[in-house]
Amino acid sequence: MRFILNILCYLIGILWLAAGLSGVIDPTFFTESDYATIHVQITGNLGISDIRALGGFFAFLGLGILYATQNPTGKNDWFIAFSLLIFGLALGRAVSLYFEGLEETQTIFAGVEFFMAIILYLKSK
Repeated sequence: MRFILNILCYLIGILWLAAGLSGVIDPTFFTESDYATIHVQITGNLGISDIRALGGFFAFLGLGILYATQNPTGKNDWFIAFSLLIFGLALGRAVSLYFEGLEETQTIFAGVEFFMAIILYLKSK
């Protein structure tokens, strides 16, 4: 079971690192492409800066998950924190689904984010 959790945590870390780097490198791809992580329209330099900052946050979330998975000694609290951060994203998306209505892509994203949060929480145990 630990082996499977480690593999899943590595995949989660790589996913967040890749998503974050795409936001830092190309904010337009991060927000407005068919593969966008966040679906918003950037207006002006301040908007680009905000998206790059969010991309940096996602990238370092991924790096933290990868580091804690690789060096697990004393890092159980890290996984609880990572789990809570991703749970917050999923909860926000679930609230949006409630108020704006069900939409297939958002429902899938919410499910994946809840799954990630559960995996990271299990890794903390």
